[in-house]
Amino acid sequence: MHLTRRALAVSAMALTALATATGCTATNAQQTAEPYSPGAAAATTVGAVHVAGLFVATDGDGPAALVARIVNSGDDAASVEISDEGGSGLRGSFTVEPSTTLEVGPGGEQVRVPDLAATPGQVLQMSVSTGGSSTTLAVPVLDGTLEPYAAYVPTATPTASPTASVTSSPTATGTRTGSPTGSPSSSSAPSRTPSPGASTTAAEDEG
Repeated sequence: MHLTRRALAVSAMALTALATATGCTATNAQQTAEPYSPGAAAATTVGAVHVAGLFVATDGDGPAALVARIVNSGDDAASVEISDEGGSGLRGSFTVEPSTTLEVGPGGEQVRVPDLAATPGQVLQMSVSTGGSSTTLAVPVLDGTLEPYAAYVPTATPTASPTASVTSSPTATGTRTGSPTGSPSSSSAPSRTPSPGASTTAAEDEG
């Protein structure tokens, strides 16, 4: 009888735990079904080179930029290449001095493409190569939804429209030729023709 009661107690506890778990599942929303903003940048290590904070920034309608922090912990300079294996043309080649960190993105090396087929929330398969070794990893495409990433989203450079130049007509210049028609000179006196009456009177006086 003691064993039966103990078995019943264990069974009751199991049923209670199952009911509690079922209730949580039924009342809580599934996290995978809700929209979210990805915010986990990728990272990898190849030889003495460590790449961290690797992601692609874009607003989905304009250019896309590569963002990363490359650390060379080796004793020699390292040639590092990061490229999109999907053929988007997003590729950067860098030379990182020993014991040096190289920033890729705003304020550092700029690697951009004018547009990108992938949209924010998707991932790109990108390779990181250095010293004859390489690795491939999934790199998230992020936009400015999350404030820490907004500053990395590139904007399209506006194309300046040509300024229309107005050419003024040249002012006509030159010397006007030809003598102007003027009034008769005041110094030349007109010739006076004697009237017939005056001539007759002079003849009579002489007779």
